Amino acid sequence: MKEATRARFTRHPPGRSGPVTPRGDPDDMRIALVTETFFPAADGTTTTVKAVADRLVETGHEVLVVARGPGLASYGGSEVVRVRQLDRPGAQVREALERFGPDLVHVTSPDAVGRKALKHARRLGVPTLVVEQSALMDVAADYWRSRVARRSDRVLVTSRWMVGRLAEFEVDAGLWPPGTDPAAFTPALRDEWLHERWSRARSRTGPLVVVGYVGSLRKRHDVRRLAALVRVPGIRTVVVGDGPQRAWLEARLHGAKFTGELGTGDLAAVLPTLDVLVHPGEHETCCHALREAAAAGVPVVAPRSGGAPDVVVSLETGLLYDPTDEHALARAVAAIAADRHRSLLGARARELATRTWRQAVDELVERHYVPLAASRRAPGAEEKVLISP
Repeated sequence: MKEATRARFTRHPPGRSGPVTPRGDPDDMRIALVTETFFPAADGTTTTVKAVADRLVETGHEVLVVARGPGLASYGGSEVVRVRQLDRPGAQVREALERFGPDLVHVTSPDAVGRKALKHARRLGVPTLVVEQSALMDVAADYWRSRVARRSDRVLVTSRWMVGRLAEFEVDAGLWPPGTDPAAFTPALRDEWLHERWSRARSRTGPLVVVGYVGSLRKRHDVRRLAALVRVPGIRTVVVGDGPQRAWLEARLHGAKFTGELGTGDLAAVLPTLDVLVHPGEHETCCHALREAAAAGVPVVAPRSGGAPDVVVSLETGLLYDPTDEHALARAVAAIAADRHRSLLGARARELATRTWRQAVDELVERHYVPLAASRRAPGAEEKVLISP
């Protein structure tokens, strides 16, 4: 950034406090991304934050990441402030924001670190945006999180289901669908040698249909429903991911392949190598794995709930099943595995997976960052900015 541009405002030196001074340049903003999880963690929130940070830096903005827990102190040339939970986390967040002097604070979820960021941004007169990505299931937690979210100038969610869910708590949320990287996740990276190994490893009669799950192995993702796959004939189950439920699943999914957690590069080769992706989570919101599978040309079996219907067009790009029917997942997988033309579903999924991260982040900046940054308020004032149509 040129020194003349920097001279339009001042940052606070360490130890100073008070309102930060805006620059007013929509092409050169300072954005603080506040998140509960970040790289090297492998989850949906990290995927989103990395994509947003990458595009912001690419288009000339400055980024500060404020994240909970240990990890790298920089990412892609941007500083990462790691908040230590046992060492006055609120003070750490305040000092990071005062030193950086953001034009906008983007919070991924109003959890512990996010609440601190919203509080101190309001005191500094900095506009705030919450992009809620987590599933809201527990009523008490929902109510608390919705109260915190209302303190933000604007709230966005990543699925139509979440728009309705927050409306139940009188939170007016806008919709911001995530993107994907169709260059990284593509049918061209399908590994036929690996597919051959997986499909014939446990078969005496011929190749099996490779059915995979990609994600964290935690109860909240409804992964225990995957145990029903052991009853589906003619398939080989591949589980990509790790977590507390792995041992439980290994004891029940006899013959399944468990790969553990994979990095983005390996995942980009594994996803298109699957014949079908199964997604048991009833309350998922971002559904990154579903979007990446679609880009990779893989049909998806998912529940007709949460964010999945925003991604999967039943009988066109995959199958949606009734999550209240305990046998529906197995029936849906059996049906799509038996369909010799299932590759047409995957091809159609690839055709529809057109929203890139570049488009998604540019939309976020133009429709939300820019008008919010232009609406700076006096420190401590309460002001809501309406979501543009």
